[in-house]
Amino acid sequence: MSNIVKQNVPIIILVLLSPVIAELLSGSSPPLEFFNPFGFMLLVGLYGSGVIIVRELCIKWKKGWGSILLLGAAYGIIEEGLAVKSFFDPNWMDLGVLGTYGRWIGVNWIWSFCLTIFHTIYSIAIPILIFSLIFPSLKNKRLLSDKGLAVCFAILLFIVGICYFFLTPYKPNALLYLTTMIVVAMLVVASWKVKVDYVTARNVESIVKPIWFGAVGIAFGFLFFFIMYAVPHLVSFPIIPILLEGLLCLLVLLFVAKYSGHTKNFSHKLAFTSGLLSPLIFLAFIHEINGIYGMSIVGIFFIVFLIYLRKKIGSN
Repeated sequence: MSNIVKQNVPIIILVLLSPVIAELLSGSSPPLEFFNPFGFMLLVGLYGSGVIIVRELCIKWKKGWGSILLLGAAYGIIEEGLAVKSFFDPNWMDLGVLGTYGRWIGVNWIWSFCLTIFHTIYSIAIPILIFSLIFPSLKNKRLLSDKGLAVCFAILLFIVGICYFFLTPYKPNALLYLTTMIVVAMLVVASWKVKVDYVTARNVESIVKPIWFGAVGIAFGFLFFFIMYAVPHLVSFPIIPILLEGLLCLLVLLFVAKYSGHTKNFSHKLAFTSGLLSPLIFLAFIHEINGIYGMSIVGIFFIVFLIYLRKKIGSN
């Protein structure tokens, strides 16, 4: 392996983690679709540039996880609102009942709210968290120069344009689209201004065992998808799923902020990450049973990968 490749291994891993988790593991882009050369380049360019930009900006601004989450939300809105326009298109392929249930003034509100959360967690936060577990020595270290960061911005903008003009013919209301861009700008500004440390625990080390972080991650993951896909079939008021998702996120954030500790929490981070990924891993095998071939291999790969990470970090 050449020195140039070795130097860029961390960047390559981070760039791949985001689309592999958010698209391949989730089943949104099964193996045959994900590894199609054109689709692969598009997904890696979109997700990879996004996760790199979020991480590099937070380090450049000397910010922490609060900023990562806010920028993750901005990325989710850029992808789903500005690029593929699924926030607005009532006929978007993955909507199902959410194309009518909760749709108001041209916006698929439940889908928009849930997909923003999904991308914040699975496209941005988890890849950055896993990256920090693989490369702890690179914590708070830039991977790219400002020029490289500018290239990532250009790639993201280019792919957003491709998706907007060529992915679907649907064109959202101009005012809605402009409002979406304003919301993205507000999230970016908020991420720049938010305080550095979101952890409120007084203890240097966590007073809660990692297994509880795993349990919280599992509970969040399954409840998140249950509320998104099942609750709309159970209740008549679209505001209910949105309130439930918001409450779920708030409770989990409060738990993590209070109990994560400041040091020696690698096992807690891995347990939480594994819990969050558990519904996607479980669904990978369900997808295989339903005829989406190759998904069981993806699920097994992630199980082995998480076991590898557990052995790698030891008892840190």
